[in-house]
Amino acid sequence: MADTSLSEKKIGLLVWQASNYWQTNMRQILKNYNISLNEYLILETIDFLQNNLDSPSQKGISIFSGIDVSVVSISLKSLENKKLIKRLIDRDIRKKIISILPEGYRVFNKIFPEIVQREKSLFDKLQNEKINFCNSLRLILGRKLRIKVK
Repeated sequence: MADTSLSEKKIGLLVWQASNYWQTNMRQILKNYNISLNEYLILETIDFLQNNLDSPSQKGISIFSGIDVSVVSISLKSLENKKLIKRLIDRDIRKKIISILPEGYRVFNKIFPEIVQREKSLFDKLQNEKINFCNSLRLILGRKLRIKVK
């Protein structure tokens, strides 16, 4: 079949459209909880870091999630205003430790399974190509490839 539109001819536009499609699907879930996509991703990051490391910080959240530190800062303020997280001053007074409050866990634990299910339905279309697809994106981003041993 011949390429009939600019978006079929330009891989960058396809990547952008796929990203927009994913974001739209995530936002459909998150709007029911009055939480933004960045806020959700930060909550998920804090949850992971708290369970696997200790004392997540703003910089650690930014590094782990890949979200710019300034966006993390704004999102943390919003999450704090919504009483979903708290920030405590560490021994180093320049550093704040972030933790999820009980209400934050309640909201996160409702959202997380919905997000996982929606992502599964979106990306299961790739079938056996998921690893290759992820590696292709990593390659474009200049990151290390992951090889799955059978």
